[in-house]
Amino acid sequence: MGFLPELVLQLVNGFVWGWILALLALGLTLVFGLLEVINIAHGALYAFGAIGTWYLARKLGSFWLSLLVTPLVVGVLGLGAYLIAVRPVASTPIATVIATFGLLFIFQHVALLIFGPNPSSVPLPIDVSIPLMGRMYPVYRLFVAAVAMVVIGGLWLFLRKTNYGTWVRATQQDRETAVAMGIPAAKIYALTFGLGSALAALGGVLAAPITSVQFNMGIDVIIDIFIVVIAGGLGSFGGTVVVSLFLRELEGISAIFFNPVLSKAISLMAMVAILLVRKEGFAVKA
Repeated sequence: MGFLPELVLQLVNGFVWGWILALLALGLTLVFGLLEVINIAHGALYAFGAIGTWYLARKLGSFWLSLLVTPLVVGVLGLGAYLIAVRPVASTPIATVIATFGLLFIFQHVALLIFGPNPSSVPLPIDVSIPLMGRMYPVYRLFVAAVAMVVIGGLWLFLRKTNYGTWVRATQQDRETAVAMGIPAAKIYALTFGLGSALAALGGVLAAPITSVQFNMGIDVIIDIFIVVIAGGLGSFGGTVVVSLFLRELEGISAIFFNPVLSKAISLMAMVAILLVRKEGFAVKA
């Protein structure tokens, strides 16, 4: 394959995976921006999304049911985990790190019991391909990018145009004043943690047919998620999306010239360089 076709394919793949990463990172951005909780278990929720899809596809032969149900189930699971393990220690930041680290181990071992140690795969729900630069490209990957864009756009509107979104922003800016004005801050925190968990699971559902499903697959993405959240500007919606796309595109282009490990290292070093120059990250206001 020539350089140009390979470049185009890598750019398209980077675009698709960039939107998946944006879903995952926005879930963590919401939680950190509002609760200031570093959720170490966020990657395990992504794995739960993929494993839930594998399970439903295997038992019922339905990816589409998983697309609707799994994010809701994992969202409720995340909300419960917050109420039981995180909220009691929310006033102590280091304690929340320890609590979510414990949740990571619990979730990962539950995933191991359900799924087992061996990787598996989920059949493509849209088994159609289109010609792209002399090769056949799966339509499902383009569907993934479209769904992620619609969800992220809907989330942005939801946070800007609804009472819940207004309450989230008010609580984030000044909790004491928000509570004094009658905003149910405690409920907002719990629902936001659940929403962030659902977004992580949705990313896992969408990724399951195009990657290897493993019980510990969340570990592979959690570092990227944290880097995106930091480089995007803590709590920045727009910055998170921009950095997610940039990171995956840079990694894809680097993969043309270097092996996967080195291309990953190059993309991560680029993020570090950006933070050295611009300590607040991209912080795009959106």
